[in-house]
Amino acid sequence: MAGKRAGLAGERSGLFMEQIRIIKEMREADVRRGRTGKFIRPRFMVWENVVGAFSSNKGGDFRAVLEETIRIAEPDAPDVPLPAKGKWPLADCWYGDGWSVAYRVLDAQFWGVPQRRRRIALVADFGGHAAPEILFVRESVCGDTAPGRPEGEENAAGAGSGAGQASAYRIGAYYSAAMLSNNPKAGIIPVEKSNTLDCNGGAPTSQQGGVCIVQPAVYDARGSGDGKSEPIPFDTTQITSPKNWSRPKNGDPCHPLAAGAHPPAIVMATGQAGAEITQDACPTLNCNHEQPIVANAGCLTPWDIQSRRIAGADGTSQTLYSKGKSGGAESQTVFAESVVRRLTPLECERLQGYPDGWTDIGPWTDGTGKLHKESSDSARYKALGNSIAIPPWAWVLKRLCACYERDATMASLFDGIGGFPLIWERMNGPGSCLWASEIEEFPIAVTKARFDGKRRW
Repeated sequence: MAGKRAGLAGERSGLFMEQIRIIKEMREADVRRGRTGKFIRPRFMVWENVVGAFSSNKGGDFRAVLEETIRIAEPDAPDVPLPAKGKWPLADCWYGDGWSVAYRVLDAQFWGVPQRRRRIALVADFGGHAAPEILFVRESVCGDTAPGRPEGEENAAGAGSGAGQASAYRIGAYYSAAMLSNNPKAGIIPVEKSNTLDCNGGAPTSQQGGVCIVQPAVYDARGSGDGKSEPIPFDTTQITSPKNWSRPKNGDPCHPLAAGAHPPAIVMATGQAGAEITQDACPTLNCNHEQPIVANAGCLTPWDIQSRRIAGADGTSQTLYSKGKSGGAESQTVFAESVVRRLTPLECERLQGYPDGWTDIGPWTDGTGKLHKESSDSARYKALGNSIAIPPWAWVLKRLCACYERDATMASLFDGIGGFPLIWERMNGPGSCLWASEIEEFPIAVTKARFDGKRRW
């Protein structure tokens, strides 16, 4: 799990020894069936983890991973030496009599997804010396994707090129030196690539920081448009007055303008229960809703006098047509210069390389028989943060599949939301992933929903 450092004692990484046990038992069963040498199944093992595994337990946990993997093929293999100061190189390999183990660090940003996601990729070949050939012989990647530009060279979507463009900003960790600095620009950096996704979808309000998206949004007078929240027009001179307290609601008309009054303002509601509009303050920030935005604007209502209607950033109204009382046009719109939001689950799916809507499975039933009415954003964020980035692993598995002269089968242990089966069946055909396992309910439901129900998930 990204960001947590429980090592092999953690709930997920601690299952590594179960993986080793299962592989040993499968190979022993194949030997009893009469298979020998490179024909004993499984021949290959692939292991993925965060780069923090290198330093976990002062380097001892990763040494245990190497030793246990090697001893599947050579039970009496000597101990793997711990490197100086427990600092493992970013790539290495080991050979033995008829086996090989190799590992390297892969970063998803170099495989065509705009996310900095560094992961350890370990490949073991229990029947030959193909492991380093799979990981290290790389002349190009699928699609000949070029490395990304240096950070900061240009904003994420060319925000300066006009309306409709969005920008991404990396928000520093809450207690980092940059965020504690008096410099108002410190800790907030325009980026082209996302931080590594974690289990809350990179929410910028989390302690470790995250990513926010700034984009234009257009709404009509009824709150319809490309945003999720309805705009609420309110009079800033009244809403802060204890004697004339204004409590606007969605759909309220814009207040009449008066001489010396402030320009009307719009608040984008957050969806929080009890969220309030206050002076110089916003509702409590959390990881589950879009953050509130307040922007000055002109009058929103189509039924007010024409001189107080605006439609665009330049104040030019669109053509009016006869509809409703007093000839008001209900399609009148206002352009809010920008809104700030967190990454959506759909964007997280794309950052990981999954098909759109992969984790949006609608109602689902967990292992206890409880029906969940929807695929909640929080469940999707967590599952995606625990998952793999598809493109670099597709490159690894394609090279592994090249070692076979036919389509091959696979099984996936503690798989998450079906990333490895998705890659494998794209290369080897439907049904080539025989089974997959997972320890959390929602990822199991996603895997069941995305693959046929005849196999064991």
